[in-house]
Amino acid sequence: MAEKVRYYLEQSVPELEDLKRKGIFDKNEITMIMRRRTDFEHRIQGRGSKPRDFLKYSEFETNVEKLRKKRYNRLNKVGLIDTKPSLSDWAGSRRILFIYDRATKRYPGDMNIWSQYLKFAKTNGAIKLIYKVYSRLLQLQPRNIDAWLSAAKYEFETNANAKGARVLFQRGLRLNPDSFDLWISYAQFELTYISRLLARRKVLGLITEKQQKDEMDNEKTKLDKNISASDVTDDLDSDTINLPIGDDEMKEELTHLPEADMNMLGNPETNPALKGDVALTVFDLCIPEILKAVPKDAAASKKDDKAFEIINQFLILFDKFSDLNRDYLYSHVLNYVQTNYPNDLRTLIIDITLPVRNVDTNNESLSELLQLSVNKFIAYKLKLNDSKQKEKLINTYTQFLTDRFLHSTTDKPSERVDALLRAIIKKCRTI
Repeated sequence: MAEKVRYYLEQSVPELEDLKRKGIFDKNEITMIMRRRTDFEHRIQGRGSKPRDFLKYSEFETNVEKLRKKRYNRLNKVGLIDTKPSLSDWAGSRRILFIYDRATKRYPGDMNIWSQYLKFAKTNGAIKLIYKVYSRLLQLQPRNIDAWLSAAKYEFETNANAKGARVLFQRGLRLNPDSFDLWISYAQFELTYISRLLARRKVLGLITEKQQKDEMDNEKTKLDKNISASDVTDDLDSDTINLPIGDDEMKEELTHLPEADMNMLGNPETNPALKGDVALTVFDLCIPEILKAVPKDAAASKKDDKAFEIINQFLILFDKFSDLNRDYLYSHVLNYVQTNYPNDLRTLIIDITLPVRNVDTNNESLSELLQLSVNKFIAYKLKLNDSKQKEKLINTYTQFLTDRFLHSTTDKPSERVDALLRAIIKKCRTI
């Protein structure tokens, strides 16, 4: 152990000499730094070391680096320092990253260390290292949903690489087909992507197919100049990570999902991918995969409850994308529940409430949409023979109208609309 400690300490000698030469730290301060580093090295090399020892070590080095930068800037203002780049300018950050690297190798299951490692790397713009860290993390913890989500989010939001993010989502789902968080996040990513794409086209005035293709070619050229996601995705193929057994059909479906990047020409009317078909395919695949995790001996009602829980979460997700054709997304969900759960009361509720799900109280079409919704309610109520079912339908629908319009904190109705809604609710209870 002593030899390792001595080896690591000797690596920092040139850096400390450079700091002394520049006048950033004096002899006594350098002696104190070496003493603290020696203490930390013995701690992390010992058998009784704990993850917090590595974190305290990195915290100390981070404080040293902050002090170095502050003193450098102060001396630079008065021209009392050599500004020529030298070893001490980058050695501090490199040392901190090295401490985190050793920590992840010593404690690969500690997510706090991985999180701090990635946070520091992102703060310092170490792009290549970030990809390598994500690659190692996902290989060591392929069942860690947060890791897949973090990697995909970084690829999409920071690097603007939708294709890389899509690959990460799909590979994460092949390994974790029972993770609802991954499914819903993947669908949200696809909807966000086409929403931003359509908004950008509107701003840039991309109307013709040729203009769109030229813009896509320009984006591809820019992307090729940046670091691609291959550092992560190439290391995460099926040869390095064992895929779960028994999900071949799902893997095949994921492989043949519409490739949004290659099918983005045209407009929502001519290209289904721009209407959200990829997200709808994710919706179709999600429910059966999640239901597989429900125990086989569980009651049928438990599976149905789980299915409608998923369906409601997707409807809430679709609500957020007002710039897309939500009616198209809603109709797909409605068709799904009417096909698979035609006799379930929750199917009726979805059909009844969809017309007024996102209409504002100031919308000119509110009266017409309310009338459509009420007519559906009356028709379904007349078809029900069970009095308990009827009562439940009435209570659920009237409660929806109350919460959606009368108790809304963001969309207060006018007195006229308020009176109209209260009359409709009263009528629904007495019909």
